[in-house]
Amino acid sequence: MGIELIERNGIQVVSRAARILRCLESEPQGLSLGVIATRSNLPRSTVQRLVDALAVEQLLDISKNGVRLGSALMRLASHSHFDVTYSARAPLERLAQHTGETSALVYSSGIELIMLHAVVSSQELRVAPMVGSFLCVYGTAAGKICLSKMSDEQVTSLLGGVTEPLTSDTLSLPALLDDLRHIRQQGIAFDHEEHRQGIGSIAIGVETTQGFYSITVVGPSWRVRDQREPIILALKECQASLNASSCSTD
Repeated sequence: MGIELIERNGIQVVSRAARILRCLESEPQGLSLGVIATRSNLPRSTVQRLVDALAVEQLLDISKNGVRLGSALMRLASHSHFDVTYSARAPLERLAQHTGETSALVYSSGIELIMLHAVVSSQELRVAPMVGSFLCVYGTAAGKICLSKMSDEQVTSLLGGVTEPLTSDTLSLPALLDDLRHIRQQGIAFDHEEHRQGIGSIAIGVETTQGFYSITVVGPSWRVRDQREPIILALKECQASLNASSCSTD
């Protein structure tokens, strides 16, 4: 009886934790404990205990804005993108070869970007991002492509009404929203040293059965600026290749 009781209690804890995680699935800006308790139909004290335990394991993140999914959970989730990552390897190799710059496949999760796969430039002066690393969504071309899929209201809510400066060129929220309107029309996003001084990037989006992704080319800002049109052409070719690959695996 004792073992059965322990098993039932363990299953109940897992089930309740899963309910909390599901409440936050579509809430990248986070929720308060009270709202989570209401949506999950759990006592607030239970929610508090479980949230604290999940936060210790970095499965949840607690901030002044509320509770949201944590970095460890996002790292685990990144492994679910294996099919897209595998299909993107050859197109990204060609993209890096054609542009001479680093190419990468990126996925957004809330205000952070997950670098799923990167092909680093062979040039002596290059940008070498770490796969599995996180970038700020509003400061990069890849992030802005992902934000362009959202409404202005959703973007404002996600960012908490402000964009913290990452460099002297980081866009303010009004400027970012204006930029996103152009991105929605053109399908191309640019980062002019907005995330890190001296680094520029251009990105395009890819819609797949596993979700929406960004393909980006990253390099020294002056080289990216000088090769803008060839990079855009190469990105579109990579996008077409990934779209064809996605269709063939459906």
